[in-house]
Amino acid sequence: MKLISLALALGLLSAGCASAPGPLTTVVEPELAPRELAGRVLYAARQPTVTGASREQTLRPARRITVDVVDPSGAVLGTTATDDDGVFAVLVSDPRASLRVRAAILADGFDLAVTRDAFGAQVHDLVVPVPTAPDARAIEISIGDDNEMAGALHLLDTVLRGARAVHAWTGEHVPRFYAYWARGVTTEWSYYRAERVAGSGRYSVELLGGDPGRQATTDTDEHDEAIILHEFGHFVMDVMTSDSSHGGTHPGGVLVDPGLAWEEGRASWFACAVLGHPLYVDTIGIEPAGSLRVAANLETQSQDGPRGMGSEAGVEEILWDLSDGGPQDVPFALPDTDNDGVALGPAAVFAAMRGIAREPGAYPEITSFLRYLVRTNVADGLAIKQLLLVGGHPEAMLPLDDTPLWPLDIALGSTVGGKIDSMSDPAPSGGPPRPGNGRDAVHAYRVHVPTPMWLTVRLQVFGSGGQSDHTDVDLELRDLRADPLGASRGEGPNELITHFAEPGWYIIYVRDGGTPNRAGYELNVTGR
Repeated sequence: MKLISLALALGLLSAGCASAPGPLTTVVEPELAPRELAGRVLYAARQPTVTGASREQTLRPARRITVDVVDPSGAVLGTTATDDDGVFAVLVSDPRASLRVRAAILADGFDLAVTRDAFGAQVHDLVVPVPTAPDARAIEISIGDDNEMAGALHLLDTVLRGARAVHAWTGEHVPRFYAYWARGVTTEWSYYRAERVAGSGRYSVELLGGDPGRQATTDTDEHDEAIILHEFGHFVMDVMTSDSSHGGTHPGGVLVDPGLAWEEGRASWFACAVLGHPLYVDTIGIEPAGSLRVAANLETQSQDGPRGMGSEAGVEEILWDLSDGGPQDVPFALPDTDNDGVALGPAAVFAAMRGIAREPGAYPEITSFLRYLVRTNVADGLAIKQLLLVGGHPEAMLPLDDTPLWPLDIALGSTVGGKIDSMSDPAPSGGPPRPGNGRDAVHAYRVHVPTPMWLTVRLQVFGSGGQSDHTDVDLELRDLRADPLGASRGEGPNELITHFAEPGWYIIYVRDGGTPNRAGYELNVTGR
């Protein structure tokens, strides 16, 4: 490229119309040969402490992330991926080029990203100038936690750990996935969002970013590996096994709907199985101004509420005890300190979750899962009973036969009765009452439809069916993925759902109206 010299420019500015311009001189910029540039990307991570995430930042390699060479317009001139040490090599042919580090992994069969927007289009990135010295051949990019890119890379690396665990257990790659996270964006809770764009084949989670400008004192999840993997675990279970949860919040210390307890408990088990230890921790803020929202040890019996069907803590502890122990020189081996007597390993436990999901009408929770392990000879029944005893869980958690304890089967043309009670304290099943989705606030039934038909579900409530006498009870119909198909939420004594049903299995929920209620009912299911 030719540049007009400074002398010529000044001459042109000072010349009058009577003066002839001086001789034209040019400077020719030498062509620079393409050069190979080696680099390494490191990000700062924080560790959990009892008063929040650590003040100390530890540099870690950004594994398998995308690094682009871009020109001043942003056009990509070349791209590569870091290795497991965060090292990369690129060819730089344009002296004006920059490096763009992206929070995306498109390598080894994975498609993972962390984005600034809810729909996964704006991947977190950082543009870094290329060293200008002609003999520069290396660059180290160290990203401190004052830049949210560090949080995005820590989050992404944690997701990669989860994806690699699934691949190690199954030989399969998870579908395309992204996490929506940025500081000061999501402030309420972290969620699994499934396919945010229906039919896209790309799944997502939304993670807490804390209050704007208040990372030191509010809840932000980019450094909470257990929380990241818990939400990623929901994704894994959804796309590779089953989903038995109608959703809702799930505080500790109460018995909740068994399907909800199963999904939340096994997501926490997944997180700890990937991390390789039983400590499940969620921090708020940065030490010393922070705290712990959750600090659980899956290897020890929690004092957090009653045990039995509907205990989220019970689910995660039982699954951990099924998985831990055995040879410690195999990938993802888990330590066992309570000698519970069962050592299946996480891969076998996950394989069993996939196995039960393939059974007709599968809508699992912890008791049906334990029964499945015994029925399929994955585990010995006496050994599981001993495991339950060691962990402080009721022996009845292992059913004696294949009659499901939840959901209860109801045949076409039949009527059953029950009682919703989210007022009594303690609740009939134990622990405090939990309106909305507590163990006694929700009853689940399963019906089989053999041929295409109009399915009619009728609920008669014994009372006004309204708030005046606390007998507000509602009716829902869902499929085996817990997706809603119909609902009746009136405030009268009768609720009705009519739905044209293809052959298959369906789940009927009878539940309180979200506030404390206590009412008997009769449920009738017919088809024509």
